[in-house]
Amino acid sequence: MSPTISHIDERLDEWGSRLFNVSTETLPRPRSSKRVRLGSLKSSSTGGRLNTLQARANNVRQKLQAMVRRAPQVAVKLVRAPKGIKGISNNLTYISRDGQLEIEDQDGQVILGKEAVADLKAEWRDGGMPIAVDSTMRDAFHLVLSMPIRTDPLSVQRAARDFATREFLGFQYAMVLHTFETDPDPNPSPHPHVHLTVKAAGLDGIRLNPRKADLQRWREGFAEALREHGIEATTTSRIHHTTHERWRVQHLRDRITKAKVLDRQQRQTHLPRKQREVMHHYEHVMKTLARSDRGEDRQLAMDLVRYLGGRRRTSEVQRDRGKDRER
Repeated sequence: MSPTISHIDERLDEWGSRLFNVSTETLPRPRSSKRVRLGSLKSSSTGGRLNTLQARANNVRQKLQAMVRRAPQVAVKLVRAPKGIKGISNNLTYISRDGQLEIEDQDGQVILGKEAVADLKAEWRDGGMPIAVDSTMRDAFHLVLSMPIRTDPLSVQRAARDFATREFLGFQYAMVLHTFETDPDPNPSPHPHVHLTVKAAGLDGIRLNPRKADLQRWREGFAEALREHGIEATTTSRIHHTTHERWRVQHLRDRITKAKVLDRQQRQTHLPRKQREVMHHYEHVMKTLARSDRGEDRQLAMDLVRYLGGRRRTSEVQRDRGKDRER
């Protein structure tokens, strides 16, 4: 007897959560007008979206489908945290290119020009929790939200705005869009990206103290906001991008049904422990999908086989090219 859909969903939930390292702590915050302390949301982080087994399993399917479609990867980086008003001043000068680019604050106000940026610096220094000129504390956090070349810059900006509104409610922040065409830097990045600087102390005195789970939630939140603006995006970790193992879908016939099952051909290579774990989780996910009664699940299993095989061949070609260059 073939596994039931509920059993398939249960296995996808089990192995998919391990594969993508997604918990309620790493999911985007719900849309709410209430102030929420960073890191305090656990079971409520999903906003009710992933509180059922079926919803979590479908979330895994969506992530896998985005992978095989090679959806663009979002990048959310936490760069050096400014310390003291001196560090924040330098940061605001940098992201605004000394007042040449528009800054947008948490209230949607636009700040442009040196004098306006100077007023913003004074507001950050004296407003809410005052900031000393020199400090050893992280008084702000500087994030860079980036997408690949040819992504619509205005959609990136709108998604960053929505992300910041949801994630940093009750905090002062400044965001600036950088594009290849508008950035006055002599060597502008071709990737459209938004610099987002957030004051560490909220208006209620609570300080940001981001952890690894928060950074993953930020990636998920930014990707979700991009999708809402019509930009396909995913958040697969870099460790998922290469594999030294091969899979194939075998067609087995028995008296009851024709089933597609997955067979792994493992190469004798010494992989890092973390990568071996990822490949082990992929194996279970693909076997689960291959045994499903749903045609779209079985198709997804085959798409994953081709995707991972293509990744393997690409990594081998890149490695060989690297060896040629070294000669």
